[in-house]
Amino acid sequence: MALEILAIVVTPINDIGKCLFGALKQQIRYLTSYNTNIQNLRRQVSELKLTRDGVQTRVEAAQRNLEEPFPNVQKWLEDTTEEKLDEQLRDFDEANINKKCFKGLCPDLSSRLRLSKQAVRMTKTFHTLQEKVNDFLVTGIAHPRPPPNIELVRRPTIVANILPRDSLMNDLMEVLGDSNIRSIGVHGMGGIGKTTLVEKINNELAGHILFNKVIMVTVSKDPDLGRIQKDIAQRLGLNLPDSSTEIRANRLFERLEAEEKLLIILDDVWKPLKVEDIGLPRGCKLIVTTRYHQEVCVQMDLQKIIKVEPLSKDESWVLFESKAGDVVTLPNLKPIAEKIVAKCKGSPLAISVLGSVLTSVKEEFVWSDALNVLSDPTRSGLEGIMPEVVTSLRFSFERLESPEIKKCFLFCCLFPEDYSINLRDLRDYGIGERFLKVVGTLDNASDKLLTFIKKLKDCCLLLEGDEENSVKMHDVVRDVAICIGGDAEYGFLVNVGGRLIKFRESEDLKEKKRISFMKHSKDVLRDPLECPQLQSLLIRENDDTRIDQENFFEDNKSLEVLDLRGMRKVSGPTRFIIPTTFIMPTPQSISCLTNLKTLHLVYCDVSDKISLLGGLRKLEILNLRYSIVKTLPEEIGNLVNLRSLDLNGAELSFVAWNVISKLSYLEEFYMKNGYYEWDTMTRGGEYNASLKEWSY
Repeated sequence: MALEILAIVVTPINDIGKCLFGALKQQIRYLTSYNTNIQNLRRQVSELKLTRDGVQTRVEAAQRNLEEPFPNVQKWLEDTTEEKLDEQLRDFDEANINKKCFKGLCPDLSSRLRLSKQAVRMTKTFHTLQEKVNDFLVTGIAHPRPPPNIELVRRPTIVANILPRDSLMNDLMEVLGDSNIRSIGVHGMGGIGKTTLVEKINNELAGHILFNKVIMVTVSKDPDLGRIQKDIAQRLGLNLPDSSTEIRANRLFERLEAEEKLLIILDDVWKPLKVEDIGLPRGCKLIVTTRYHQEVCVQMDLQKIIKVEPLSKDESWVLFESKAGDVVTLPNLKPIAEKIVAKCKGSPLAISVLGSVLTSVKEEFVWSDALNVLSDPTRSGLEGIMPEVVTSLRFSFERLESPEIKKCFLFCCLFPEDYSINLRDLRDYGIGERFLKVVGTLDNASDKLLTFIKKLKDCCLLLEGDEENSVKMHDVVRDVAICIGGDAEYGFLVNVGGRLIKFRESEDLKEKKRISFMKHSKDVLRDPLECPQLQSLLIRENDDTRIDQENFFEDNKSLEVLDLRGMRKVSGPTRFIIPTTFIMPTPQSISCLTNLKTLHLVYCDVSDKISLLGGLRKLEILNLRYSIVKTLPEEIGNLVNLRSLDLNGAELSFVAWNVISKLSYLEEFYMKNGYYEWDTMTRGGEYNASLKEWSY
């Protein structure tokens, strides 16, 4: 019994003794490891600063790509600023860590113990902050910005900021505020200002209480439901499945149903649309702009219809004077100018184009010629376009100073409506067809193109594109350009988005010189292309449209420009969605095109045909971007006139020795995410071409 009592008493005393000894041992360890603990802290802070610099660099790169850092990343950056880290190290300055006691005879042990403990604790905290970066690498540093509720239209229109059309704006805003009206039709002739009006409304509604979200999409002549659905989904930040339009419509409907106070603007509608086919709920407010009152406004059963009337006499004069300048006030020209404006019948497009063409022109005979042309307006048969508009555009075209700039303008009509035309593509076509004559370098050709583009913009014949280094055509200007280009002199044929022409049934094809097939779906080109005069051919961005015959190009010896390209389809709005790609096969008969100067094979499979390109000795531009190439054989070295080679993103695994150095005229060499182990030098040790990175 006594032993048990003794055990009860002794055991706790023993445990307390162990705890006290352990605590004392830990305090001694803090003192003996004093310098080590402070060094570890400083090392940890240095590493944390370097890590923070790396994270900050990634965040800045993401922000340049219009992305936002995740909140936890932003908070981490705020917690690890250099000022905060340095502030926490102030206790560890030289004065504190070298503090003495007993008149400087021995170290201040109390201070050392406190600082050593603090250093260990802070080192653990900073280590935890350091480890959090590993989580960022898994979850990501940043995410795409959510789409804005209202995307402001910033690109200039032909009559931007010239015509407020206050009465129309007020009428439309009043109707938008009426809760009993769900659908509105805005109709008027082509070029009358419908798009300008709804773009102004779109911008006006930014920050307005009427709507939480406004989405504006262009429909165009040949509506593509899939593209319209995709445009709306992108504005919602919604990932649509790559499936049928019906399934996509259902998903879009569910998402739009969750939106309150929503306005959808469908611009440039040519045919009646069933909004349920797109996926629009009946609850959202809808504006439709169209040239056609009966066919669209009535058949779509739009509740309120607003007609955009021609400009008044005073509005017409103000617009014309703003475009033509002070020259209209000259006594001998003002009477002619007034008659010209009257002949335009209030069309903003006609007035803008003619005013721009006649800017600073003081010769009376030029003004008289314009009046004479307008006095007999062209009857083109173009639907929904005033004859005066067609005549003014033709006059502007004829006033262009050279055949080269005229051809440059007409080449822009080969693309779909509302399409942003890449200037580098246009430059390459111009080099091939020689409307951009390469007297010096490719940079000289680019400068010449930019000169043309500026003049065409000044004449209101081209507009800024939606993308960098791009242009686009007003839909009415494009219609007239296609009409002009169809003349035998130019021989343009534009077939976009409809049914592919059966070549053997169309005798007109034999006279065509420039042909464009774009935005078709699941067609097969089976018949050889019998166009002996053909100079340029664009077969690009068609969904699963294939050339079925290897001898397809056998009768096209005169071809100078060929653009074959598949397409890259992104089904979601973010860059994290893996896109699907249609790779176009390349027919064997491409080797027959010995007169080619420009060849674009983008998203094409040329792996078993690449050696055939070596026979195209006149080739100056070769674009193999994102294509399956596999090898760059010795035959490519035979392209002695090649000036530009683009291998950005090409699938390439082998390059024949010295093949690049044989291309002595090469000026541009584009490569990114591709093969890097070739020799770009000549035997003299100098580089042939400037090595560039180019991304679209």
